Amino acid sequence: MGLDPQGEGLSESSAADVRTVAKGGAVQIAGQIASRGLGYLFLAVSVRILGTAGYGLYRQVTQILNIAGGLAPGGFNYAAVRYIAKARAQKEHGGVKGAIWIALAGGTICSGLAFGIVFLGAGAIASSFADSPAKQDFAAFLLRLGAAYVPLYAIQQVLRFATQAYKTMVPAVIIANVIQPGVRFILGAALLLAGFTLAGVMTSLVASAAISVVAAALYLRRMMSDKERKASPIFETSSMTRFALPQAGVHLFSVHVLGLGIVLLGILSGDVQVGLFGIALSLQSPGRVFLTGIVQIWAPVVTDLYESGHIARLNSLYQTINRWIATFSFPFFAALIVLPEPFVRILSGDERAASLAAILAVGNFFFTGTGPCSYVLSMTGRPGLNLVNSIVAMALYAGLGVWLVPQYGAAGMAIVDSLVSALINVARVVEVKLLVGVQPYGRSYAKPVAATLLLTLVLMVWRLLPGDGYALEVAGLAVGAAAYLGALWGMGLDAEERHVFERIRSRLFKAGKR
Repeated sequence: MGLDPQGEGLSESSAADVRTVAKGGAVQIAGQIASRGLGYLFLAVSVRILGTAGYGLYRQVTQILNIAGGLAPGGFNYAAVRYIAKARAQKEHGGVKGAIWIALAGGTICSGLAFGIVFLGAGAIASSFADSPAKQDFAAFLLRLGAAYVPLYAIQQVLRFATQAYKTMVPAVIIANVIQPGVRFILGAALLLAGFTLAGVMTSLVASAAISVVAAALYLRRMMSDKERKASPIFETSSMTRFALPQAGVHLFSVHVLGLGIVLLGILSGDVQVGLFGIALSLQSPGRVFLTGIVQIWAPVVTDLYESGHIARLNSLYQTINRWIATFSFPFFAALIVLPEPFVRILSGDERAASLAAILAVGNFFFTGTGPCSYVLSMTGRPGLNLVNSIVAMALYAGLGVWLVPQYGAAGMAIVDSLVSALINVARVVEVKLLVGVQPYGRSYAKPVAATLLLTLVLMVWRLLPGDGYALEVAGLAVGAAAYLGALWGMGLDAEERHVFERIRSRLFKAGKR
C-alpha cells in the first residue's frame, strides 16, 4: 500500500506524506518539550511558594480561563485549518483570504461573548469551587483580572491554526510553545519571587496572550502569498459556520480539554485534592507530547488526502503515525505505572500524587494507543459525530465523578478519567474504520507493544530488589530504558523510519561538507 512497485521501499507519494508529518511533528514536539519544560519549572516554583492548596486554587482559576479560552474561538480555529487547506489545494486564492476573514470574525464574536460571561459571572463561578467566602471573593477577583486572556487566546488560536494550513508547524510552535509560555514563565516567576503571588501570575497569563497575538498576526501576514493578499475574498460563511459550531461542541464536551476532573474536584472536594490531581495530570504530559505534537500537522494532511481520494495513503500514514506515537508514549506511561515515585518527587515533592499519576497513566495508554482518531473524524467532515462522542464522554465523566469523588476524592476522579478515556477512544477507532475505511494498527505496531512489555517486566523485577532511595529508582529507570531501546533495535526499523533517518543523515552529511 505504501510501497513502491518493486516493494523495495516507500512510494514517492507515501514518502512525501511521511516527510511532511515527520518534519511538522518534529518541530511541534520540540516546541512541546520547550513549553512543557517551562511549565514544569513554573509548577515547581509555584507549588513551593504557594503551597499545594494555593496551587490548587491557582489551577482551578486558570482551568476556568483555559476552558473559556479554548471555547472562545467557537470552532473557527479548526474551520480555518480545513478551509484554508482546502482552498490552497484548489488554488483558490480568494478562498484562502475569505476563510481567514471569516475565521477571525467568528472567533472575535464568540470570544467577546465568552469574555462577558467570565467577567460578569466571576462571582457565581467562584462560588462553585471556593472553599470559603474569603476565598470566593479572591477567586472572583482573579477571574476578572485574567478575563482578558480569554479573547486574546481565542484570536491567537485562530491566527495560529491558520498558519498550520500551510503545512508547516514552525510559526505555530514559536507562538504557542516559545513566545507565550516563555513570557508567562519569566514574568510569572519574577512576580512570584517579588511577592505578588496569585495576582502576579494572573497578570503574566494575560500579558503572554497579548504578546503572542501580535506575533501570530505578523507570522500569518508574512506566510500569505502576494496573490492571496491581493485576491478578492471568497466567503463560505454558512459552510464554515456549520463546520465550526459542532467542532466547538467537541471542544466544549472534551473532558481533557475542559479539565473536568479539576472542576469536579473543586466543586465536590477541596483545594488540596485539586492540587494533588493537578500534579498527577501534569505528570502525564511527557507521554502525551508526541500525540499532541503530531496532530496539528496531521489535521491538514488528513483533509488533503481525504479530499483527493487517497484513502490507501491515508490508511498507511495513519498506521505509521500511530506506531510512532506508541513508540514514544508507551514506555513513559509504563514507567509511570510501575515506578511513579521519582517522577512525583522531582516535580512537586508531594508523593501523595504518585498513585494518582499511575491510575491516570492507564487511561493514557488508550488515549495515545488509539492515535489521532478524533482528528480523522473531524477533518473528513464528521465533526457532528465527534460532538456526540464528546457529549457521551462528558455525561459518563460527570456522572461517575459525582458518584465517586465525595467518597474517594482525587483517587476516584483518576479512576473515572482513565475509564472514560479508554471507552471513548476505542469507540472512535471503530467509527473511523466503519465510516472512513482506515484503522490505526499495522503489523509493526506489535514492536512498541512488545518492547513496552519488556520494560514493564524489568521495572517490576527492579522494585523487588532490596533497598530504596532516589538513586536506586533512577538506576531502575535507566536499565528499563536500555531494555526498551534494545528490544526495538533488535526488531529492526520499518521503511518509514529508514526513510526519515536517511533524510536526516543526508542533510547532516551535506551540512558537514559545507
